Amino acid sequence: MHRRASRAGYPVLARGALSTAAPGAQPRPETDDRGAPLTETDRIGDEWFPVARATDIAAGRWFPFELLDERWVLACDNSGRVEAFVDTCPHRGAQITLGDFDGERLRCGYHGWQFDIDGRCVHQPAHPSRRPPAGVQLKRALVRAGYGFWWICAGDQPRNLPIAPDHDAYPQRTVWLDPVKVESSAPRIIENFLDLAHFPFVHTGYLGQEPYTEVARYGIETTDDELRLTDCVFWQPNPGPAAAGGGPVRYRYSVSHPYAATLTKVPSTGEDDLAGGFTILIVASPVTETECVVWRSTVVHDTGADLEAQQAFNDLIFSQDIDVVESQRPRRLPLDPRMESHQPADAGSLAYRKWLGTRGIRYGTISTERGMRGS
Repeated sequence: MHRRASRAGYPVLARGALSTAAPGAQPRPETDDRGAPLTETDRIGDEWFPVARATDIAAGRWFPFELLDERWVLACDNSGRVEAFVDTCPHRGAQITLGDFDGERLRCGYHGWQFDIDGRCVHQPAHPSRRPPAGVQLKRALVRAGYGFWWICAGDQPRNLPIAPDHDAYPQRTVWLDPVKVESSAPRIIENFLDLAHFPFVHTGYLGQEPYTEVARYGIETTDDELRLTDCVFWQPNPGPAAAGGGPVRYRYSVSHPYAATLTKVPSTGEDDLAGGFTILIVASPVTETECVVWRSTVVHDTGADLEAQQAFNDLIFSQDIDVVESQRPRRLPLDPRMESHQPADAGSLAYRKWLGTRGIRYGTISTERGMRGS
């Protein structure tokens, strides 16, 4: 029995082949071999993005999604092998997932062309005795599992997954939250995640409360591969589901992927005291430059913690952020500091913007005043 893809909007919301660039590969130039400028997705395409939770995929099923202005589909064959393809038939450009998948072949619903799990066209019903040309195939992307998600890389020089060691070490204490589609750029999502000053006004009664509005100076450490915000301390009336009352809470942030970050949150009793705390991984997978799907997971440090309560708490906090982030204009993140006003508490977000620019990330950002138009 062939199975059709769900058409009920964006899917609610790990083992594929992983390739790497050849040894000694040269850094990517700013122009292609014809001298044309690289497109906006050329650098961000080399990053890994989650597109499904591990539990969203099963043998014999496929999973359509959108990423980087393109339609895609994950397909898991009957043996459990997972591959990712552009969800477009090379014949006449129809969406493959309007057809069906039987665990062995993806069949286009327009002219019935069939493709195997390697993406090769193996049957054209209009010419049943003719072998399809070898070059007729679906465009593929790299796919891998990690941290309880399926990730794809659309580029040919894949970078690393975000650094999130707790999520590897404690899967039994990890909560995977439902993905949320947000009408904003992925960098706006991550910058908001790094921001402390909004706590008393957006998360009143939970992460902040007037008159405790002061943001103390915190540390910033930057390398080529990672941005870290350290010693972030803020007074919170209800910092988590296991909290017994208000008090100062310590945060540590890490950004090792342009559109991802981790936050480790602990009572302010010592840098290494994780009791009562948790670590959040957030990744914004860009659908377009101004729309993304946000994926989150949380590792709870206490072995006896109520994971369902933690999930509900994190969902509540993120839901409070959405209206504010979707209201921001421009939706793309300005990288030039002259394009918005700032305060000392914004040191972390300014460091993040600079880190994006240094890394060559243009997708979802604005680098000049001219780019503000239509953003």
